Amino acid sequence: QEIQELVDRIIGAKILWAVTESGTSILKSDENHHELCQLIRNSDEGLKRCQNSQQTRFKDVKRTKQLILSPCYCGLMNFAIPIIIDKNLIGIIGGRFSQSEFPITVEKCAQIATTCGLDVKDVIALAKGIKYLSKSDQRNIFSQLSLFSGMLSFLIKWSIE
Repeated sequence: QEIQELVDRIIGAKILWAVTESGTSILKSDENHHELCQLIRNSDEGLKRCQNSQQTRFKDVKRTKQLILSPCYCGLMNFAIPIIIDKNLIGIIGGRFSQSEFPITVEKCAQIATTCGLDVKDVIALAKGIKYLSKSDQRNIFSQLSLFSGMLSFLIKWSIE
């Protein structure tokens, strides 16, 4: 809870999940999904695509031990942060921003609606409020997440010693 508040206050992001290095879930915050994501996740196909997107970020962080900032299925910017203690990956925290990598077009909304069996009007209504995250802002967020990752690893190591 304290980590979520810190992430939200510092960089305006929501934590969605945290797992051990083996993939065992230690935190799941479905209520932190954006309204568009919640709508998409109500369909079996949408849930599968969302989970695949998250799983890809998890695998990439596990393989590289590096922070990942990438768009999810519907286009919102998501992240996965490695928690590293003494050069060992001990966990990964994943979350999302309420902004997209590119403006979410009507065509993208129609594609999401068709794929997930949703009403395109509902998808468009929820996508309208999503702001575009410029490349410059993405770089700034990446820097903030990198600092947060190092700080979090340090705090965890300090608390267990």
